Amino acid sequence: MDSLARRCRTAGRWAWQHFQLVAGVALVVGLALTLAANREALSAVSWTIDPLALLGAIALLAGAPLTQALTLRIALRRLGASAPVVPALRVWARSFLLRYEPSGAVGFVYRVRERDRLGATTPQVLTASGYEQLAAVTAGALVAVFAFVVAGGHTPLLALVLAALLSAAAIALRPALLGDRLARWSARRGIVVAGPMRGRTLALLVAINAGGWAATAAGAALLAGGLLGAAAPAAFTLLGAFALASVVGALLPLLPAGLGPRDAVLIAALAPVIGPARAAVLAIALRAVSVAADLLAAGVAEIAALMLARRARSAAVATAPAPPARAISSSDGDRTIVVVPTYDERESLPLFVERFAPTGMDLLIVDDSSPDGTGELADALAAQRPWMHVLHRADKDGLGMAYRAGFRWCLRRGYSIIGQMDCDLSHPPEKLAEMRAVLLERGAGLVLGSRYLPGGGTDGWSATRLALSRAGCSASRLALGLPFSDLSGGFKLWRTDCLGAIDMDELLSTGYAFQVEMTQLAHLAGARIEEVPFVFSERVAGASKMTLRISLEGIRITLALRRHHRPARRHGSAAAL
Repeated sequence: MDSLARRCRTAGRWAWQHFQLVAGVALVVGLALTLAANREALSAVSWTIDPLALLGAIALLAGAPLTQALTLRIALRRLGASAPVVPALRVWARSFLLRYEPSGAVGFVYRVRERDRLGATTPQVLTASGYEQLAAVTAGALVAVFAFVVAGGHTPLLALVLAALLSAAAIALRPALLGDRLARWSARRGIVVAGPMRGRTLALLVAINAGGWAATAAGAALLAGGLLGAAAPAAFTLLGAFALASVVGALLPLLPAGLGPRDAVLIAALAPVIGPARAAVLAIALRAVSVAADLLAAGVAEIAALMLARRARSAAVATAPAPPARAISSSDGDRTIVVVPTYDERESLPLFVERFAPTGMDLLIVDDSSPDGTGELADALAAQRPWMHVLHRADKDGLGMAYRAGFRWCLRRGYSIIGQMDCDLSHPPEKLAEMRAVLLERGAGLVLGSRYLPGGGTDGWSATRLALSRAGCSASRLALGLPFSDLSGGFKLWRTDCLGAIDMDELLSTGYAFQVEMTQLAHLAGARIEEVPFVFSERVAGASKMTLRISLEGIRITLALRRHHRPARRHGSAAAL
């Protein structure tokens, strides 16, 4: 007996550990037995349906999934993410189709991986996805109860329980009730959430999902009528059963896309009305049509995203200023290009390009997959400007890494002078001609734009910010033994031989400290470095990328540079301050 008991306990533990597998197999076996027991009735059903009715059912059933695309974007934006419409549509469509893989978690993992495209943090993505799912199942449960009541028949206890529990959960998550408490409780345990969401917003999401069920009801009724004719269940009975089955399938994703639980519940709910054979026929047909509808919904989202992106590019080209006549023409011996990294600079980019055009220099935009569409806008602007080029990078891994990629691109194409500056017009493009003249006339390898030489300055800075900036530059000069007035600036022109002599694969920095390290290495290599004063202006649009973390990283890297690159005592190789 003891041996038998141990075996039973072992089998029980195994079954609990593999609950999804066991439950999924049991449901599939149950469905197979149902089909086998009613094979004669199934064979008597005509599986033919009018093609237009079939296409209409697929189109109508695609409506409900598309409402989830809308609710996901609303949830993201209400939680503070930018969620541009084009990336939001694309990310939703691909994550939605990932429901059909063995674990529903992969769709959420994909969303987190694409968070930069959504302009969101990981907590924002996960919290928004949670609210999206809660709104969908709550709407489905409420619709199921409503449909059964209107149909006038018996309302399943399961539908009442699910509607009550899910509605109570949605109400309890309001900030005034449990929402704020749960957020604080999670934070104390290291789980960061981007919420709670306001009750009226969650109610809006539920209402949008409930509206999508109207199209679902029409599609299911159209399919049932086409297959079963007069034997088809009443529209509201079918809607209640289908909504209840969909909620159960969403809450118990034992198999991909709720396969098994959803179909079993649908058959169980319809069997007392139309018989098990017809219920099985309808469940199989709705399963096939639902898969087609999901594919259609994802395709519609992708096509809509593509059309919106093209429309945005066309609008950008149409509204962008025409390229002015180029004031300067570089000779073959001093071909000049300026590298400009961008990330979420859609607002400032057209203004920058307009002011840069008269310089007569080429321009390379290095975009780190900006979620706001900066890269697409840059492509549209470059299409009309042969002197403008765009380099797209897949990841955002630091300002220094963007510059490295841009510099390599320029070096491979034979430019003689390579510049660098910001896109937000804090660096004046009109100053490039003077910097280029100094580079050529004085035989310099590098020209630095300086805010702190006589004639330079900062426009719009507070006294505190200016004092902190100057203190930081002075500390870097003392730590590294460099004689230049503005080490942290990113407004520079390089000769190719000076820039190419630096082994960028050996650099320590990837972020803003890249500016300091590059100047230090040029100085240690014996390059002549000149400075030209300029006035630094506040950005014209967008938000600064500087954070406390980046500032602390700059201090850490500066100390590391002192250890790794020891400056030699040199005189006369740099411009006097």
